[in-house]
Amino acid sequence: MSVSQARSAVRFITIAFSMSSTIEYDETPAIIEYIWCGESVGLELARPASASTPIVYAWASGPIGITFATDYFSKQVIAKRIPKPIASLSAGCILHSVNGTPVKMDNYNEMMVVLQSGQAAGVTQTLEFLPRPSPVSVKSIPPGGVLEQAGVSTDYELVSINNINVVYLTMDQIGRMLVESSKPCHLIFGLLKEDVVAQLAAMAISENDIVRV
Repeated sequence: MSVSQARSAVRFITIAFSMSSTIEYDETPAIIEYIWCGESVGLELARPASASTPIVYAWASGPIGITFATDYFSKQVIAKRIPKPIASLSAGCILHSVNGTPVKMDNYNEMMVVLQSGQAAGVTQTLEFLPRPSPVSVKSIPPGGVLEQAGVSTDYELVSINNINVVYLTMDQIGRMLVESSKPCHLIFGLLKEDVVAQLAAMAISENDIVRV
């Protein structure tokens, strides 16, 4: 079953609110919630290519200074908090490997023990990170359609589906989640940064990298 086949004729509700009172986007809402009942809305989603160069951090001494968390749906291990500058790391980076061993949610606890015991023994630990994935951007919507009426445009990204953050999911996983999720389904859209909008406009996108609903 394709994403575009997931349809039903049920009304929609939209809610728009400001993300923060200190952030202003003229009259454009920073966040839009769209309650989708499975009807075809002509939405096309795409993702600009993410930076693929790994970030390597050699942990030799002192506290590691990184708070890790696992993402249940993607099975990735994420650097959630980095209180001090470390290499070129930033919150949201993915822990890819420890001493050359791939790290996923399934072996996360084991690899944390490896890190701590290795460092305690005086052995420098090598952590390899991948940059945070690019946002899942709105590539196009029909002019005058229900999403445009709700305020959604190509200046937005899809943030979550039924409160599940999609940034670490593949486009295939996102497509399947849209089809298989219970309806009505809560879609959260957030404003993109200008550089991401420009990158998306300039990129060539394969049909296989587009999700349609």
